[in-house]
Amino acid sequence: MNCPRCNASVNMQMNRCSQCGQSILVYKKAVRISNSLYNEGLEKARVRNLSGAADTLERSLTYYKSNVNARNLLGLVYYEMGEIVAALTQWILSKNLCGENNEADYYIDSIQSNPHVLENWSLTIKKYNAALQSAKQGNEDLAIIQLKKVVSISPNFVRAQQLIALMYIIVGDEAKALNHLVKARKTDCGNTLTNRYINLLGGTNKNVESVVEKKASAPERKVFKGDNNVTVSRIGSYEKEKPRAFPFINVMIGVIIGLFVGIGLIMPTLSNKYNEDKASEVTDYGEKIAERDSKIKSLEYDKGNLENHIAELERQLKEANEDTSLSAAEVYQKILAAYKQYNDGDKAKALAAVADIDMSGIEDSTAKDIVDTIQSEDASNASAEAFEKGRTAYNSGKYDEAKEHFDEALELNKDNYDAIYFYGRLYHRQGNKEKAVEYYNRIIEDYPECSRAREAKTRLAELGVRGE
Repeated sequence: MNCPRCNASVNMQMNRCSQCGQSILVYKKAVRISNSLYNEGLEKARVRNLSGAADTLERSLTYYKSNVNARNLLGLVYYEMGEIVAALTQWILSKNLCGENNEADYYIDSIQSNPHVLENWSLTIKKYNAALQSAKQGNEDLAIIQLKKVVSISPNFVRAQQLIALMYIIVGDEAKALNHLVKARKTDCGNTLTNRYINLLGGTNKNVESVVEKKASAPERKVFKGDNNVTVSRIGSYEKEKPRAFPFINVMIGVIIGLFVGIGLIMPTLSNKYNEDKASEVTDYGEKIAERDSKIKSLEYDKGNLENHIAELERQLKEANEDTSLSAAEVYQKILAAYKQYNDGDKAKALAAVADIDMSGIEDSTAKDIVDTIQSEDASNASAEAFEKGRTAYNSGKYDEAKEHFDEALELNKDNYDAIYFYGRLYHRQGNKEKAVEYYNRIIEDYPECSRAREAKTRLAELGVRGE
């Protein structure tokens, strides 16, 4: 546990921080309450009371936001309820709070490494939002059609199961409504909204399955037996009925009229949906244009500063060239190239470019300030930045580009085990088993305590190789 004032590590047995003297009695009590609520949420999650677990875990984080275990469990609860965006949000926050030996890293990588899963979730969310909009407009039939696709892709999406049940209640199909409520309750047995709908339809927590079967089964039809006041007339001799054209013509006319009526009812809905989609696109474009304008203004300001610095460096370079000192001119050329890379956002290359520059013969304050600014960048941060670019390229299938960024990350920080691990993943994807095994074993041997070591062992098992 860290002190809330100076962030120094403190012992839970002490009442004050040994570094700054801050009293931590209240802080300790908040942490204990948070851990107690985490244990309560864990027990609820184990019996699939997911909504109750989510409420309890959120209260746990209210007391102590850095409770990584509570955040990870809350993400798993959201994931199980079909709330993938909320789950990823909690895992990303957890990873930012604790970057080492954090299960959230494994959860995030498991989702991001499978583009098909992300695509299905994106489609599910879009269809659910469209169905919700249709329901708000009173178009229950269209909402049901859209929600059927949602629950087929993601049957544990509790909110979608509840919404389609509500639509069936509105249209009067109670059997189908109960069927979807049963599925929602199997995912989250403690959801109050689900149980309220079940009670509304005459079911209880114990007999809801029997109620579903009773409502779904058609009533038995009795023919004569047990009927009262039924007179059965004797049927005369059989006579073949002559074919008539009028019934067929009437059926065709009815079909044609039905088609026109159906088109008349559906077209306004489709037109409204199209107009809403277009309006949403216009809003999105407006936001993107505003964001782009803001970036342009910022870039123009940076460009002005860059041009002033470049002009000053070119002047100094010209003076250096006119002078007989060739080494000074070369230094100015390197500084100028590095500063351009720095302002283009490629801080890693700029940092590498100024690493071997000899500034002993340079007296100009502007050139020294530029080199100091570039060297103030943390090499480990620059390495992490290069790694993130490589991982983005890797996820997009651009393996050559990813390799360049991983090389750059390791040049800046040879202990960047994330880049080493993804080197193994890259060779694994390309089918180069020998190279993949080499990098996986390197992680396990050189960095056995990091989270990537456990993942590397899993990858080696997939290749049928035991970690060394």
